Amino acid sequence: MGGSRDEVASALARGGPGAGDAGERVRRFTEWTMVDGDLVCRYVWHNLPDPTGGATRYTVPGTEIVRRLGDGDRFETVGEFRNGDDTDAMIARWHAAGGPAAGHDGAELRGIVGWAPEPMPVPTPREEIERAFGDFAVRLTSASAGGEWAPVAAVFTDEVRVRDHVIGFVEGRHALSAYIRDGVRRSPFTRYPIRLRIIDGNRVSTVVRAEGPVGGLDVNVVLHYAGEGRWSYVEVVYNPQEIGRPPA
Repeated sequence: MGGSRDEVASALARGGPGAGDAGERVRRFTEWTMVDGDLVCRYVWHNLPDPTGGATRYTVPGTEIVRRLGDGDRFETVGEFRNGDDTDAMIARWHAAGGPAAGHDGAELRGIVGWAPEPMPVPTPREEIERAFGDFAVRLTSASAGGEWAPVAAVFTDEVRVRDHVIGFVEGRHALSAYIRDGVRRSPFTRYPIRLRIIDGNRVSTVVRAEGPVGGLDVNVVLHYAGEGRWSYVEVVYNPQEIGRPPA
């Protein structure tokens, strides 16, 4: 199963989950695709055209993870991750600006330049990345159980960049430590087991299941490996509208 990145992307375009528009007017731009065996992760921008014909951006990024079934064009959705509050706000702003624009469907729209850095271009042996991710996973489990989160922050570089799709962007390990500390204090969750991970080059996509008395929430965490067991970028993608929902 699996296949090359181009083969999988072509199969998804022919009819996999989410291959069409996310709505009558929304146009989708896939910035990158990861393939690891039968698992696929895509970074997708959901764009609406400026009703005035100008350059105002109406866009929300998100990720999708699917599993390829066999070697054909059949896929099953593992998870879709996008900030629902931002999506609702984007659509409301778009309607307030006039809604559909005649003759302009937004097919040319892409992502936001500089939104995220590229992974380190020098290839790293997969075994090294697997060891580093295993260390990260152990630290995450230990921190959840013992409440000491400094060891998690320690596996990131001093210049680490952090993008949370709800909270925003911070830079530097000191800011990362504060982000973790404040997030844990506000969070209704107490356990963060890892459901799966996808490795493609120096990028890792993992689904973390945040669990607590109020229910659970799947979170997609994207990591860039920087060498020597450390990570230079982390992006956290989830829907805040799912927090507090009872277990399915």
